[in-house]
Amino acid sequence: MTISRKNNFDLIRLIAAFQVLIWHGAVHFDVSEKLYDILVVLYHFPGVPIFFTISGFLISFSLERNKFQLKQYFKNRSLRIFPALWVCTMLTALLLFVFDKIGSAKDFITWFVAQITFFQFYASESLKTWGIGHPNGSLWSIAVELQFYLVLPLVLYVINLSTKKWVINLLLLIIFLLSILVKHLIHTNPFILQNELYVKLLNNTVLIYLHFFLTGIAIYKNFDLLLPFLKEKVIVWLAIYLIYILVFKFWLKLYDSNYEISIWGIVANTILSLLTLSFAFSFTDLSQKLLHENDISYGIYIYHMPIVNTMVSLGYKGSIWNLLVLAVLTSILAYLSWKLIEQRILKMKM
Repeated sequence: MTISRKNNFDLIRLIAAFQVLIWHGAVHFDVSEKLYDILVVLYHFPGVPIFFTISGFLISFSLERNKFQLKQYFKNRSLRIFPALWVCTMLTALLLFVFDKIGSAKDFITWFVAQITFFQFYASESLKTWGIGHPNGSLWSIAVELQFYLVLPLVLYVINLSTKKWVINLLLLIIFLLSILVKHLIHTNPFILQNELYVKLLNNTVLIYLHFFLTGIAIYKNFDLLLPFLKEKVIVWLAIYLIYILVFKFWLKLYDSNYEISIWGIVANTILSLLTLSFAFSFTDLSQKLLHENDISYGIYIYHMPIVNTMVSLGYKGSIWNLLVLAVLTSILAYLSWKLIEQRILKMKM
């Protein structure tokens, strides 16, 4: 199977990153009420599930296209994630130093090592006094993404044990249902809920979010069948999604968000995933025209929270204009990161 390189994935990731930025900015600058109507819309297009679905789709394609060459796979994934992340961590560390929020040497070193390895959700207690209470709280999803990279080869190996499409889909369904069951057990088990450490650790694992990635994998494995229903059909899928929200959330009140593991939340996220992939293959020259192959979405995502913390620490709260300043500053940093770090590093990919 081939996937056209003429698509809108860069643009979709950028929109998803800005959804996260606007949401975090509105909450931490205390302007949520002023932007209530906008946030209601953004709430139903959550950036993180969109990122996870795209990862499931594209990374599965990449791994199979390269015939499961795991050394190449892990090198390429590392080059995409770590260099910019390390620079972001050093910038965050510098800001902690400037605001005199380093804390103890042990706490700082522990936090720094966690950020540059696989535990980005971790923050030492003494570092939680800066800004909104976490040096860079949005990075928890990077840890989840890295875990997904580790489990993906196994998932693809299992579902590819058969070449029959119906068997592949059955195995995917079984894994999907198991992931939903595990998430339900984690969120309802009294032993886990009584231990704050267990809750924190498990809520930052791929176990909680695997079903988002699996949706992307399922679309990829059935892409030849689905493409005629997705290509140039983004307006149709947008209408379907909006109607679903209006009927099943606002009218019947059967679910609240796409993160839910109820059947209604799962269906909502599935439709959003199909809408995302439809957008990727509709008006396919849009991303090139607007971005000219500059993929700054990762930079937007990882840099916006250190800027939020800096602005909050300086007293910039209560004004919608703070969101504009946040967006501009983050975009500048993201563009510099793309040109000076990410774009150059990605040329090393095998």
